[in-house]
Amino acid sequence: MRIKVTGQQFDHDDNMVDEIQLVTDAEVKRENDLFIIDYTENNENTDENVTTRLRATDKKLVMTKLGMVSSTLEFEVDKKYNSVYSTIYGDFKMVISTIYYDYNISEDGTGYISLKYIVNLGENEPYTNVLNIILYK
Repeated sequence: MRIKVTGQQFDHDDNMVDEIQLVTDAEVKRENDLFIIDYTENNENTDENVTTRLRATDKKLVMTKLGMVSSTLEFEVDKKYNSVYSTIYGDFKMVISTIYYDYNISEDGTGYISLKYIVNLGENEPYTNVLNIILYK
């Protein structure tokens, strides 16, 4: 299975400040009403990779990252989640508020996940992220 992850970050004036895109191999499995998607992000600047696990249900997405960064981020519409994003530069406290979440993954593991959320990092201005994930063969 292949995965394409596109992320966009917007400032408080809706100006795009960053965009990332990743295409890599992914492992997709289903456990009851839960889809589990695992993939590895190769880091160009170091030898250490980041492993990401997505756990998607119809109401919620949980993203766990392990490696040179570590975090567990939870996305659910109309709920706020506190998290800590740990990097080699230190830990960052975050509050995530999900505006939009949708997913459609078929039995064969193909499909998509889309979400839009606001991130507050400490006392800084909040910013909006849009994340689109496509799973294909």
